[in-house]
Amino acid sequence: MKNVILGLFIVLVGLGWWGCQQKQEPKQAELPKGHPDIQNPHAGQLSYQVPKEWIQEEPSSSMRLSQYRLPGVQGKADAVMAEFHFPGTGGTVEANLQRWYSQFKQPDGSPTGHHAQRKEVEANGMKVVVVYVTGTYLQSPSGMMMGDVVEKPGYAMLAAIAETPVGPWFFKAVGPKETIDHWRPAFEKFVQTFKMTQ
Repeated sequence: MKNVILGLFIVLVGLGWWGCQQKQEPKQAELPKGHPDIQNPHAGQLSYQVPKEWIQEEPSSSMRLSQYRLPGVQGKADAVMAEFHFPGTGGTVEANLQRWYSQFKQPDGSPTGHHAQRKEVEANGMKVVVVYVTGTYLQSPSGMMMGDVVEKPGYAMLAAIAETPVGPWFFKAVGPKETIDHWRPAFEKFVQTFKMTQ
């Protein structure tokens, strides 16, 4: 009798374990059609190819997706390029350009935006606004023009804003004018590699 009871107990435990395994391991085919890929929850990403001479480094702020150092030339300091993307936020192209222009001042006191060289290009079907400005860079430790600002004359900014289906993607390089001017052709080629991936 004990052997029968023990046998039934083993069978029941086995059936319970098998049932749990069936619940814990759903097959991919059982997911509804159109189920989002859990490995890539975002609607899309911007891919690009960075010039091999640019040095990737740890972003100095949690707001930056990536950061690259553009080696200095003619004895000048390196420039730094940062990448930003704020899904669902981030402001318009114009609002961001005006904010970036305000980080520079001109010798005659005129608005930096009046001196900006701006053009719109197309990269793999998307519109990209590219701007170049020079002047005295007002460097803030926070990057938000708060706290002590260090004035750096003879600086330049080269920036690109890509308009994508998931919001604008921002790239901003700042450094001595000589360094920025040296890397300007490479930056423009870099912009042409922008491509949305699924």
